[in-house]
Amino acid sequence: MDKAKGITNQNKMTMDEYLGLKGFDSPFSDYMLDKLRIPHGLTQRQQKKLEKDADIHADQYSENRKKVKAEYKKLVQEGIIIPKTREERLIENARFGHPDNDATKAARRACEKRGIDWR
Repeated sequence: MDKAKGITNQNKMTMDEYLGLKGFDSPFSDYMLDKLRIPHGLTQRQQKKLEKDADIHADQYSENRKKVKAEYKKLVQEGIIIPKTREERLIENARFGHPDNDATKAARRACEKRGIDWR
């Protein structure tokens, strides 16, 4: 195990997978998800406070996400993480995607076109 928790030597991982592992897979903060349903509305003061809090949390989330992206790039440069190749990503999408999903169908067609056995 290395200083990056949960990462062993020579892991193959995309940046999206790494962000998901660290809890930053969404480009937007989910801070406001449970605060949007207010049955009786808000006063003007409560609305301003809510907007101010949302801005603060969005900025913090964005800053932390940038740090995790930089951490991923550093780990790639150090050789601790190896980015997946395009073929590996295609095989994953073709193999593990739902058969009715358009992206899965496209990945399967791309694998067939390139002569890659995705099964």
